[in-house]
Amino acid sequence: MKLLRYSLLILAAIPVFIILIWFFAVPDTLIKEKIEESISGKGQGNISGTITGFQKGIFFSARADTLEVTLDDMPALTITELEGSFNPRQLLSGRLVFSIKGRIGTGTVTGTLRYPADGEINIETAELSSIPYLTRAGIESGGYVSSGITIKDNNARIEFRIPDLAIRGGTSVIPFIESFHKTQGVVTVTGNDVMVESVSLEGDKGFARLKGEIRNGAKDLSLELMPEMNKLISLESMLISRYQVSPGYYVIPVKGQLM
Repeated sequence: MKLLRYSLLILAAIPVFIILIWFFAVPDTLIKEKIEESISGKGQGNISGTITGFQKGIFFSARADTLEVTLDDMPALTITELEGSFNPRQLLSGRLVFSIKGRIGTGTVTGTLRYPADGEINIETAELSSIPYLTRAGIESGGYVSSGITIKDNNARIEFRIPDLAIRGGTSVIPFIESFHKTQGVVTVTGNDVMVESVSLEGDKGFARLKGEIRNGAKDLSLELMPEMNKLISLESMLISRYQVSPGYYVIPVKGQLM
């Protein structure tokens, strides 16, 4: 009977012991650094993450004021009201698995980060204005983006859709870009390279597809343009005429440095 009682006491004490180890023996700075490394790939690529206001909670939870993600050493997006929890079983086995939720503007972010450099992040209806990296492409726009991001080592694959795109101009060389109101696409980031696999645009004056790459901040992209010619004004028709490949099909080079 005593053996049974002692066994039950030990079993009851184990969760308390684990929580005490978490709360007192695991430094906040160590956890913060491991989460940042799971985004940054230990500095091997051009994606990095910086957390501010990190605090541990009880029962393997944590929170932070902000998570700043940069691309090419420039601000890409900011996640606020960041909360998350660790998987204690994975933690005890030496693996750091962190489930997160937060906000980008008024949009929501959920995901899982795994140390050393692995994870998935999902974004729902975040304002484009809250993603400053887009302005580097010379485009000022409004609307809401939903996206799925997969991180593996120093690679990231980004799938996105913007059903209510509202482009307000900027320094883009793309003709009648303000007429496009819907876009979706896939972009991959590998080390210091950004590969635009395919970004389609749909609007009042036709369709377009952007593809190519960005290396060390230098754009080497091409825009395939399929306009509805009867909807173009004379100036727009004149601007794209030099890029005609075949009737109704134009290919426009998009080159130069990101801003």
